[in-house]
This record gives sequence, structure tokens and C-alpha cells, in this order.
Amino acid sequence: MQTSREDILKLAKRKKKSHKGQNGLVLIVAGGKLYHGAAIFSGVTASKIVDLVYFATAERNIQTIKNASPEFIVFKFNHIKTVLPGIDSILIGPGLEQTQRMRDRLHNLIVKNRGKKIVVDATALRLIDPRWLHKNCVVTPHPDEFKQLFKMPANKLNALKAAKQFNCMVVLKGHIDYISDGEQVVENRTGNAGMTTGGTGDILAGLIVGFAARNPLFLSAKAACYLNGYAADLLQKEKGSMWNAQDLMNKLPEAKKKLEKS
Repeated sequence: MQTSREDILKLAKRKKKSHKGQNGLVLIVAGGKLYHGAAIFSGVTASKIVDLVYFATAERNIQTIKNASPEFIVFKFNHIKTVLPGIDSILIGPGLEQTQRMRDRLHNLIVKNRGKKIVVDATALRLIDPRWLHKNCVVTPHPDEFKQLFKMPANKLNALKAAKQFNCMVVLKGHIDYISDGEQVVENRTGNAGMTTGGTGDILAGLIVGFAARNPLFLSAKAACYLNGYAADLLQKEKGSMWNAQDLMNKLPEAKKKLEKS
């Protein structure tokens, strides 16, 4: 089974009479003292999908994140509890620091919010214990992260095994992406070698958390993988190998529109 254009068409549409907040509220927990670029890629991508993006980050990153996009509502990590009740989906990971304090924060966020859809990406994959995961979590490792997190080789069968064993969803990124909910594995074959450039995985995470605000998590993961790779394929045709993550992020709206009209 493979991802397809049909996954994009199944995504919820904005209703004509909806008002602010009804099309999704996302919380992104990302960015440490040294890293903010990854967090920005994820946040800007999500902001193209949902109504509001709340951003919890390191204090020194607050102004930088605010400058990156006026749509963001930005605050320090210790203010997360104040916005959680109204949040539809959460992304944790891009650019975080690997500290015990952050590990404790992620433990509380994942374990105490089992009713929230949570995307676990990047640094968070190296901080968490897979036993914290639950049915509303999706993890997005590349092969090395998968091996470190689940203590097994990264392949199609083990993506299914890990999802089933830890009652979560797995997006194993690679030349072919393997997406599993523990019962099935779906392959995504869009994309190309240009996606090795830094930031494309952060964009994928932003797509998943954005779609998940109003859609089932498994559908969100499939649609995000397909769209991310499809946009990269359009860029490859237009620019060859001369493009980067910024180009990819900016290509997403056109790619989605093409898929919806084709």
C-alpha cells in the first residue's frame, strides 16, 4: 500500500463560515540556546495550515522566533501549561537541547497529555523513552534515530513492529518512507535526493502537526509525507539540484493546489 493524492483529498477543508480557532490550534515546543532554524521551518509550515501557532522556546530565541513570523504567539517553555487546554496538536523536538531538564519536561508533556495528538521529532527522539508513547503519538525518525530509539534495525517490518509494541505511529524517513500505525505499513515514494538538505524533516513535522489539528493522525502522517515529497519533486523538475528547505516550504501551497485540482 502506498500514499497517494487521495490522502490529500481526504484532509478536512476550511468551512466558509468558520471563525478564528475553528481551523486548528497548534503548539510547537522547539528551539534551544543554539538552534532556532529548525523550529522556524516547522512553525512557518504549520502556520500555512492552521489558524494559530503557539510557540514555546528558549528565552533567548523568543525575539528571533517572533521576527520569523508575526503569526506566532511565542513564550518561554515554563508557560506551556497556560495554553494546553485549547491546543489541538503538539510538535516537540526541532532544535531542543539534550538536557535532563528538557527530558523531564518532555516526559510530563507526553505522559500527561494522552488526549492530545503529539508529533515527536528531531532532538526529542533522542531524549524520550519509547515507553512514554501512546496511541496519539507519531514519531518521525530517520534510520539512525529509529535504531537508537527502538533498539532495532530501521526497516519496513520493524516500523510496523515498533508501532505495535509501543502503541504509537511511526514515520520512518528514508528513500522510501514507511508509515505505520501498528496494524499496517504504508509506503511513501514521493521525494528525491534533494531532500537530504537540512530543514526538510522539520517541514515534514510542521505538515504533520498542522494536518493533525483537524484530521486523524495516521491520515495526517500519510498526507504530509506525500505532499512534502511531491513538492520536492516539483522543485527538482524546475531547479535541478539547486534548491533548499526554504524553497521547499514556499512550494507547498502550489503543490497542494496542484494535487487538489489534478
